[in-house]
Amino acid sequence: MSKNYHLPMMISSSRAMPSQAPGTYELLPEEPIHLQDYLHILKKRKRLVIGIFLGTILLTVAVVLLVTPIYLATALLQITPDNNVAQFGEHDPLAALKVGQDLSRFQETQVKILTSRSLAWRLIESLNLENHPEFKVQSEAEPPLSPQQVKNDLLNLFQQKLDIRPIKDSYLVEASFKSSDQSLAQRVINALAREYVQLAIDKRTESFSLVKEWLEKQLHSLAARVQDSQQKLYEFGQKSDFFALEDKDNVIIQKYLELNGLLTKAQSERMAKEAQYRQIEEKGPEVPLITNNPLILALRQELVSQTAKTASLKRIYLPGHPEMQAETAKLHELQGRLNNEVKRIQEAVKADYEAAKRTEALLSEAFKEQKDRMANLQKDLVEYKILKRDAQTTEQLYQALLARMKETTVASTMVASNVAVIDPADVPVEPYFPRKGLFLGLSGIIGLCLGLGAAFLAEYLDDSLKTTEEVERVCRLPSLGLVPQLSEETGARNGRSHLYAHKLQTYLPFGRNQSQVAEGNGDGVDLAVLNEPTSIISEAIRQVRTSIMLSAVNGPPQSIIVTSPNPQEGKSTIASNLAVSLALDGRKVVLLDCDLRKPRLHRVFEMPPQPGMSTFLTGNNEWEEIIRPTKAPNLWFVPAGPVPPNPFELLNSEAFKALMDELRREFQHVIVDTPPALGFADARVISKLMDGVLLIMKQNSTPREAGRLTCQLFSQIQAPLLGIILNQVNGHFSSRYELYYHPKYYRDYYRGGQRHAAEG
Repeated sequence: MSKNYHLPMMISSSRAMPSQAPGTYELLPEEPIHLQDYLHILKKRKRLVIGIFLGTILLTVAVVLLVTPIYLATALLQITPDNNVAQFGEHDPLAALKVGQDLSRFQETQVKILTSRSLAWRLIESLNLENHPEFKVQSEAEPPLSPQQVKNDLLNLFQQKLDIRPIKDSYLVEASFKSSDQSLAQRVINALAREYVQLAIDKRTESFSLVKEWLEKQLHSLAARVQDSQQKLYEFGQKSDFFALEDKDNVIIQKYLELNGLLTKAQSERMAKEAQYRQIEEKGPEVPLITNNPLILALRQELVSQTAKTASLKRIYLPGHPEMQAETAKLHELQGRLNNEVKRIQEAVKADYEAAKRTEALLSEAFKEQKDRMANLQKDLVEYKILKRDAQTTEQLYQALLARMKETTVASTMVASNVAVIDPADVPVEPYFPRKGLFLGLSGIIGLCLGLGAAFLAEYLDDSLKTTEEVERVCRLPSLGLVPQLSEETGARNGRSHLYAHKLQTYLPFGRNQSQVAEGNGDGVDLAVLNEPTSIISEAIRQVRTSIMLSAVNGPPQSIIVTSPNPQEGKSTIASNLAVSLALDGRKVVLLDCDLRKPRLHRVFEMPPQPGMSTFLTGNNEWEEIIRPTKAPNLWFVPAGPVPPNPFELLNSEAFKALMDELRREFQHVIVDTPPALGFADARVISKLMDGVLLIMKQNSTPREAGRLTCQLFSQIQAPLLGIILNQVNGHFSSRYELYYHPKYYRDYYRGGQRHAAEG
């Protein structure tokens, strides 16, 4: 019985396109998040933000009022390096004795001295701080501590209160002391400056004595080393005749270089002549060296000519002819001369090769001998230079120590302090801790940040459906509208009409009062369309009705099932108001309470629960006996009847299908209220007999997964899903479009209408 319906949206920030499958559709890309969306979140969570903000400020005020004020006294000291001690260059061997060359290292050293335990104990003793109430480290109730433990506790407590801060790129140091006693803070920091000055003088005097003692020992040791190094240098020169070697130094090196060049040249000539010799041995007289010889070329030409001449004479004369014999003898002579010349050249090449080998061997032997002489020369030179450098270094070190000894002796007679008090400490007036203004300002900023963070975190962790856009995105179904806050239905259900009237005052049109709602039949918000036709709830229901009427191509759906994923989401309220709205539009409507597990519509219409649906389905009544007219025109009602033990089997019976066929013939619209869809199969089995399924989801209550799962359950059986109604939308709207459902718009509209009517 399903039909292909158009799926319009009443209020949505995202556009939709119809899909081929009934009850589903595709979403176009979402619109970007606007600043108003964040403002709506803050408005919704304003109590959380304000609570955290005020709590942070109150906590800060309590801390400021209860904490003991701490005062801070500060003195400014100037600590300069010792300029009386001589400074040396970068490569000075006495660099370890330099004082104050590196400013950062010098300042760090002075800070460590100012915070040292020895200086702290001198102050504790001089000011008698162990008897001051602030430095009581042992109570009378505790067992007595040893003197060393008491001393350690006093030193630790004193160092915790002391703060030394060097000023960057200067010789200035700030010394501060924190105490709850203003005068004590001043006295301690001024005493620290005095003790530090005296300590610096004492340490400088002591250091000069130590330096002089050390320098004297080093001078005696260096004097012996200077004498020993010079003696070794002289003895080595005498022993190795090094000065004679120096006279021949250039000749040895020059000869070594010349022999190296001659040896290289001889090796090249030997290799060239060896190549000629090897070539003649391999190829014989046909090598280019022989064939290109001018004499060989001439003899070969003569031999060729004589051979040709002899051959021509053989055709004329007999072998014994004298002329023939003469020419033949001449031919043999030329052949012998040629052979002898070739042999001579071969022997000459061999002789040249052997001579080149002998020359190379002689030069190689001479070069090796000269190389040994060069090695001995280099060895003597290296040892001589080492001895000479050692003697020079020892002499320089001795002279430097001697000069330093003289300077130290002079400086020790003029010991002066390198510490000066620039600004002595004054008695502090304002407490250092807590700073009331700063603390309150920071607490306000921190509280506001924490509140905003908590608000957005709570919104992020909230898994419930909040806006129509979110409903469409998660469930992939159109939103048919939204209904304002309907949580008052619980009170109306229990007959507390006065509570409903009090809570519903926000949604009433201008000019109506609470008594007019409370004096009704106790229907409360379940029949708001009938009792309060001009309220915002009634307008919202009419918007939903219009969406349903325009949702199908071939006309509005005749039978509609109303369900929700979970209990307490307002499905019964929507069903009753939707039925009344259709009936007031002149249509014949019947409302069925098919929630056979927990029926409540009979209380809405103030009718007895039986006979009803369960008695009919069990065969105890006819269908005409269970249908009852209501006070709303054109609206009939079928109660649920007594709760049966098997609701699903009754709703899945042939009797129920027959009843639905009969109701379709008698009424224009059949509205069915069912149990929640999650956990019960009643709504799914009924939906196959309906023209449309209407899903109700409660704002800030229905989880996203529950909404998605509900839609999947109905889509699996091809149920004709019409869309979703976002119910019980409160005053904290998250959508920019849902702002127009705010009650103030309706009050302004009706107020203007009444004013025009009065003027007329």
